Parts: sequence; C-alpha cells; structure tokens
Amino acid sequence: MKRLIYLSMLVLTACGGGAKEGADTTAAADSASVSPAFMAGRIHAMEDSIFEKPAFDRRGAVALLDVYKAYAKAYPLDSLAPEYLVRAAGIQRNLKDPQAAVDIYDRVIRDYPNWPDVVACYYQKALIYQDDMKELGKAKQAYEEVIQRFPDHTFGKEAKVMIDNLQYTDAELIDRFRKQNEQTDAQAAGR
Repeated sequence: MKRLIYLSMLVLTACGGGAKEGADTTAAADSASVSPAFMAGRIHAMEDSIFEKPAFDRRGAVALLDVYKAYAKAYPLDSLAPEYLVRAAGIQRNLKDPQAAVDIYDRVIRDYPNWPDVVACYYQKALIYQDDMKELGKAKQAYEEVIQRFPDHTFGKEAKVMIDNLQYTDAELIDRFRKQNEQTDAQAAGR
C-alpha cells in the first residue's frame, strides 16, 4: 500500500498537482482504488504535457523518468512495465547518461526475457556503446549477441551491417554511402 501511495504522489508531484489533488489521490490509494490503468493514464497525461513543449524540458524528463521507474517497481508484472523501462532508458540517453540507459536495458533483458520487444533492448545497448560511449569493442560484442540470439530478426541482420561498419569513421561512412548512391544512380540511369 505504501508503494501505491508513493507512486501516486510521485506522479502528481511530477504532473504539478496541488495539495487538494494530492490529498484526493492519497485517499484513493488508501481505498485501494489506485490501479495500474489509473497510473498509466496519469503517465500518459504527463507525457503529453512534456512532449507538447517545443524545447527539451529537462526537469519534466527527469520527473517522467522517475515515474516510469516507480511504475515498473510498483507493478513489475504489468505488461506496461517493460515498455516504461524502455522509455526510461531513452530518457537517460537523452539526458546524456548512456551507462544508466544500458543498465535499464539490462534490467529489461534480465527481468522480461520473453517480452516481445526485448530484441530492441539488445540492439539499443549496442548502439549506445557505439555512438554514445565510443566503446567499439563492447559495441561489437553487443551486436554479436543480437546476431546470436535473433539471427532472423531485422535487428539481427542490421547488427551484421553495423559490425562491418565499426571499422570506419563517420566521415568514411558518409563517403562510402555517397559512392554507393552514385553507383546506384548510375546503374538506374543505364537501364
């Protein structure tokens, strides 16, 4: 019951709820009427509020991150828990904390191995190692794990390409893609 009250208060505080609203939600939590659906609705409203702003709302993002994590802690068996954790990882990445994002992806992989979108967690880890952390050895290992576990999935196939491209700098990749496009255009013009 304490975690429901805490989660309710966290969402209301993050959404900017006033004292009266917080008191109403606490009463609702005390009567055991706070459900995952109610909390998901509050999270959705919070997302709408944050994403309607033209500029990045760091404070709002941090609050949403906390709410996502609190939801997964309060309702670990709910089908939205892994989805909210993945969204939390995305926020961590946008907040320039790639290791925290990797840690959350690892949590989803560990706690929800049969979740239909778990492959994206493996792939996102590899991208973070490559792009954000510049740890190409770890990126290669992570891509290899995607290939091993999901060889027929789109991410498994894409991971093979990503490994091949790890050896190139960004400038070299741009040059390679430009040349490939020129060759494709020349072949198309020759038809």
